[in-house]
Amino acid sequence: MDTTRRSFIKGLAATAGVCAMRGAADAADAAATMGAGAARHDPNLVAFISDLHVNGLKAEVPTHCYEEVCLRKTVADILAMRPMPANVVCLGDIAYHWGQREDYALASEILKPLSDAGIRLVLGMGNHDRRGNFLEYWPEYAKSSPVEGRIVSKLALPGLDLLLLDTLNALEVEKFQKSKPGEMDAAQREWLDAQLQSAVRPVLVCSHHRPDEDKVGLVRQLKGAKACKGHIYGHWHYWTRDIVYDGWTPQKILPIVGIPSTGHWGDIGYATMRIFGDRVEITNHQNDFFFTGGPGDDQPNRDYIVRERDGQTFTLSLS
Repeated sequence: MDTTRRSFIKGLAATAGVCAMRGAADAADAAATMGAGAARHDPNLVAFISDLHVNGLKAEVPTHCYEEVCLRKTVADILAMRPMPANVVCLGDIAYHWGQREDYALASEILKPLSDAGIRLVLGMGNHDRRGNFLEYWPEYAKSSPVEGRIVSKLALPGLDLLLLDTLNALEVEKFQKSKPGEMDAAQREWLDAQLQSAVRPVLVCSHHRPDEDKVGLVRQLKGAKACKGHIYGHWHYWTRDIVYDGWTPQKILPIVGIPSTGHWGDIGYATMRIFGDRVEITNHQNDFFFTGGPGDDQPNRDYIVRERDGQTFTLSLS
């Protein structure tokens, strides 16, 4: 381990302690003042987090504890907002790599201050998650999901509905078996079609995977629906703003937004979405940038990337 990495890892314990204390303090403050009412929570503000990759089995990958530190910082940042967002949406890959119970145990402990502060936490599945182990810690999703066997959520926001899909491959895989690409099952496609066709308000669709991945194949389904105003995803670990065109007919487009990872690799941070009635504005909050080898001061162009991407926005029209 080089000097830079060693120094970083040495500082993690102190950072984690500070973030944990700050998160606990904010949670206690929120709980103590919940009687103040909705002023503490802005219903027009949503925070998006993705690709947490929390490692509950630190003995397996002892140097990969920065995911925990970064997630604690993100939670503390959200709790420090005044007012706080009424909703936090997680786009999957909660678990480190194999969807172990220990990963979800640690993630539930880190995320608990959000719920304690009165924030509604909505969790989704990524390709590194395992539904069975996830449901041991959040069993309510087995009943609340409108699609049997999947972790699907519908969130009513001011002036729009948000649909969080489950693009985790249908087959549960064993530990150390490589995860398969994302996919959509027939039952979920039918449910999505019914939601889009019956919608009386604008709809934003979210999933862990991009809508144009082969086995996900959501682009045509979403672009063909008048109610759908855009798609938000994770998985790539990069803050991305894009518009998907329908071949040579550019009047049919689908705006898509990629959310950074909270602490695994790539763009490190989270995003917020503010609802303005006729539009939503999604803002990137960039905390760091590093490649797959891990964080450190030797990352090429790190400061430039963080400076350029932090605060970037993407506006989606709801009209």
